[in-house]
Amino acid sequence: MNDQQKYKSNHLIYLLEDDSDDAYLIRNALKSDKIISHSIMTFDSLTKLVQALENFKPDLIIMDLNVTDSDGFNTMLTVKHSAQAVPIVVVTGVADEAMGDRLIQLGAQDYVPKSELTSSLLQRVIRFSKERHHLLQILENSANRDALTKLYSRKALDLKLEELVEHAQRYGEMFAILFIDLDNFKPINDEFGHDAGDQLLQHVANRLTLFSRSTDFVARFGGDEFVTLLPHVKSTADAEQASQQQLNAICDEFYITDVDGQAQKVALSASIGFALYEQDGYTVAELIKAADTAMYKNKRKHD
Repeated sequence: MNDQQKYKSNHLIYLLEDDSDDAYLIRNALKSDKIISHSIMTFDSLTKLVQALENFKPDLIIMDLNVTDSDGFNTMLTVKHSAQAVPIVVVTGVADEAMGDRLIQLGAQDYVPKSELTSSLLQRVIRFSKERHHLLQILENSANRDALTKLYSRKALDLKLEELVEHAQRYGEMFAILFIDLDNFKPINDEFGHDAGDQLLQHVANRLTLFSRSTDFVARFGGDEFVTLLPHVKSTADAEQASQQQLNAICDEFYITDVDGQAQKVALSASIGFALYEQDGYTVAELIKAADTAMYKNKRKHD
């Protein structure tokens, strides 16, 4: 192994392509890359790719639009939803600039017609796509993150909810929204100071992040209220289990620093309620209201 090979970075790529000849051409086009070593897993159906994405996310996805079980923009929409923060490059047999523009609007980083495919072009597209995606992620995170807790902001939550509702309407999938309110936050905040309260909110945010699935979306709704979105929920029992896990994670004792710089141990409790798409509402407003109502119903049980 020479020094150049030794220090090449390795990237995992998922390739969605049901034509074995085209899959071979794409794999072969990446073999000569002198900068990046590519490990490629090939999937000949959209179903298989989606299943793989549920278990492990690659560094990049290369995909055709037309495969055995899906075609056109529907393939792109499904992959984008399942891939989340993974950059996507579309390599397809249709050479159409208008289609390329539409694909980028739907979330692809780039589009390459198979008729124009060369090793150097594909390697360059992959590098630029990853760099562009990384920069966009930085910008998106800075705009959509809560400054104190680093969780997603209320604005980002509203956008994600709209996306989940649209996907549920299209594909008939259920999802859940968990609404969390800290029970005794105000007395702690009043007794030990606002800085101590901020520390407590950060502790809660860390716990919610730690005890959530990679596919969950955790946001600060405002004040001492938090929301977790659970995609791919199958039943009420799934939402109940996730609710209990999050309560177990944040109903605990935490150490904070008071206004005199002294460490204080505080016991925190919380109330949680959930709502399921279709069962409790069809719109963003209906689902938030249903989850909020369920949360306050549970909070009254503690009073």
